[in-house]
Amino acid sequence: MRRNLSWICIGIAAMCSCDKPQGRQPSTKASSTTEESEVMDRRPKAPLALERTIHLLDYPLQIHVPEQWVIEYGTVNILQGPTPHGRLPDGRIHLIVSKQGPLTSLVLESLKATTRPTTGPSIEQEEMRALGKMKVYERRSVQPATAGVPAMMRWTIAIYEPIDKENVRLYQISFLDLSREHFEKDRELLESIVKSIEVAEPSGESIK
Repeated sequence: MRRNLSWICIGIAAMCSCDKPQGRQPSTKASSTTEESEVMDRRPKAPLALERTIHLLDYPLQIHVPEQWVIEYGTVNILQGPTPHGRLPDGRIHLIVSKQGPLTSLVLESLKATTRPTTGPSIEQEEMRALGKMKVYERRSVQPATAGVPAMMRWTIAIYEPIDKENVRLYQISFLDLSREHFEKDRELLESIVKSIEVAEPSGESIK
């Protein structure tokens, strides 16, 4: 009898212990999310120096960009690289590089009539300036936000090289998918890249 009673007591104790709530395990979700966001954000930190000079092959131009920027060429030539406030994960932005011509030199006269030089810092810009024997026409405007799409920048740099008295060749560099917010945050870097465009020297990396 005592033996049976002992087994009954042991059984009751085991049942009670099973009914006790288990201690809650410390959550690792928050820390995992934090670690993941840190891994995903591979954008460079500001400021970035323009340490690389890229000579655009078959173009009489070169441009100074941050060290991590690269060039890809094909049907569409792309100049690309990371910026501190570009899209995650790496902040990479893209510029299309193209050329056209010969074009009639009258196109330059039509541009001069619409050029409005800026007298101070402005998001929107339209101006003509000289670059050696070439003319640079830069236009920057804002496309308002619509239907869930944020305000976007329309930013194109057109360089006209005289071929003869009647014809010019057009070299064009355009920012692709650049939001106004991104432009405002990385404005100093992006404007310094554009201002660095110059007549090419014999050496440098190349783009076809």
